[in-house]
Amino acid sequence: MDNINGLDVKHLAEEFGTPIYIYDCEQIKINYTKLKKSLDRYYSKNSIHYSLKANSNLRILEYIATLGAGADCSSPVELELAQRSGFTNSKILYTGNYESEEDLKKAIEFSVRINLDDISSFKRLIKLTVPEILSFRINPGIGKGGFEGITTAGSDAKFGVPYEMAYDAYKLAKDVGVKRFGIHMMTGSNNLEPYYFAEIVEKLMTIAGKIFIPLDIQPEYVDIGGGLGVPYYDDEKELDIELTAKLISEALKEKSAKFGFGEPELILEPGRYIIANAGYLIAKVTGVKKSYKTFVGLDAGMNTLIRPALYGAFHKVDVYGKTNKTNLVTLCGQICENSDIFAKNLPFPEVEDGDIVIFHNSGAYGYSMSSNYNNRMRPAEVMIINGKPQLIRRRETLDDILTGII
Repeated sequence: MDNINGLDVKHLAEEFGTPIYIYDCEQIKINYTKLKKSLDRYYSKNSIHYSLKANSNLRILEYIATLGAGADCSSPVELELAQRSGFTNSKILYTGNYESEEDLKKAIEFSVRINLDDISSFKRLIKLTVPEILSFRINPGIGKGGFEGITTAGSDAKFGVPYEMAYDAYKLAKDVGVKRFGIHMMTGSNNLEPYYFAEIVEKLMTIAGKIFIPLDIQPEYVDIGGGLGVPYYDDEKELDIELTAKLISEALKEKSAKFGFGEPELILEPGRYIIANAGYLIAKVTGVKKSYKTFVGLDAGMNTLIRPALYGAFHKVDVYGKTNKTNLVTLCGQICENSDIFAKNLPFPEVEDGDIVIFHNSGAYGYSMSSNYNNRMRPAEVMIINGKPQLIRRRETLDDILTGII
């Protein structure tokens, strides 16, 4: 791969330097539109709330807001970013966990819908106010993710109200005066199986029936979270989003009819699905070491893209102008940790210092999880819009590192 949306990668690297994140807005629009059209076809009362944690650059958020999406926020700063990006409060959800009173005060201030992570969260909330509408995040006891570190439900997950305690949570909320309700679930991340999403909707709605029928509650929305996956490996198949939308809708309609819930709003919170394959990390080779293994070092490291070091994630990698992958290498960065590894035994071309390396599917959880470890500067970010590159975050400097020190 030598170009992104028709723009030469080498020229981009020369103009903006490396390492650098590049985002293709056209691909973002394709992803969002494909998902939205599929949902509209099978369940018209739906809304897509982009998950800011995946990528929260203000310019990217502004672009996604113009597509008609809502926002899913997980911290007070994300609420601020969403509002500044043009998302109206009515299209913003707040889904935190172990929320402090300060966090909850900010959500109240913004007058957004709140998905609470636990009964204890609700007890903190009602010290401040009794909301008109809320939902609890349910842990259904099952969960699935592309990696153990991104599985967000099940007995080992830190998230959500255990489904056995969900009735008590909603009863307490109704007893203290909450009038309107939704229900929320997020059971995993980067799932590529359409039938899994149907399974979790059926599970959530079964739980909802056991809660809402005896409490005489009519749920206004059913929020099934995110988890829509993208293929990181060549042998993985792309998620069939049309089939996924169809199966989700059928399960929701069937259970709603069974329980007399009418037509609740269907909410999804995708992040990765919208932005991952629209983003690329561009880096340069800084050294090739023939040791016990062949190590190829880059000017990007776990400080730039931590997913491989954090939970063994994999990103497809290309070298500009070279396709003959005759070597097996360990691809690494410059950080003083032996976990600063992008891939081991990776088929790779013969390279030399200065060669350009392109990481695919880097738009989600790349820059947003980056750090200054080893006092390395965070990279610049560029988005390609209307066929032209636009710098949307400059490369950090020493002054940025020193900011805040007194």
